[in-house]
Amino acid sequence: MKTKADLADKFSGASSLLFQPGKLSISGNSIGALEPTLDVPVKVDTLEFEQGDPDIEHYKVIGLAGDWVQSAEPGDITLGFRVPTKSVDVLEMAYGEDAVKKNITATLKGFNYSGNGLILKNKKVVGTWIIVNDTEDQVVIINNATLYASLVLDQDAKGVIAIDFNGSIESDGSTPDVLFLTKGEAVSG
Repeated sequence: MKTKADLADKFSGASSLLFQPGKLSISGNSIGALEPTLDVPVKVDTLEFEQGDPDIEHYKVIGLAGDWVQSAEPGDITLGFRVPTKSVDVLEMAYGEDAVKKNITATLKGFNYSGNGLILKNKKVVGTWIIVNDTEDQVVIINNATLYASLVLDQDAKGVIAIDFNGSIESDGSTPDVLFLTKGEAVSG
C-alpha cells in the first residue's frame, strides 16, 4: 500500500496567472516552448478552477433499493477570475482589438483628459492559462479554455474598474485539458 507520504504530490500558492493565446499543440509528449503574452493581475481570492460533480443518471427497477445501472456525464469545469485593470492589452484580449478605440480626448472643468474607449461586445477568449506556484517550481496549465469577459465596477476599495472572466474548457478529447508540470533542468544553448 502506498502511504500518504508516497502520494504527496502537492501544488499550492498560486502566484501568477499567465495567458497564452490559442490552444496548445502537443506533438508526441512535448508542448515545446510556452510563450505567454500576458502576466495577468488577478484579484486575490477570485481565481476559481473547479470541476463540478458528475451528472449521474440513476436507473431503478421495482423490488431493488439500489440502482439497477448508472451512467454519468462528467461535471462541468468552471474557470473564473477578476482582473482589476483597464490596460489596453487586457481590453484587447478580452473584447478584441477592434473594440478598443484609442486616443480619445475630452475637456472637463477646464482640464483636458485623454484615454481609450471600449465597445462592449461578446468575444470568445480562446487560450491557455498557466498558473505558477509561489516557489515557481510548478505550473498548472489549463488548455482548451474558453472564457468571456464582463466589465465591472468592483466596490472593494471604493470602486475599482475590473474585468471578470468566466468560462470553461472546450475539450477536444485528445489533447490534455489540464497539465501538471514540475521545473527541471535549465535549457542549454
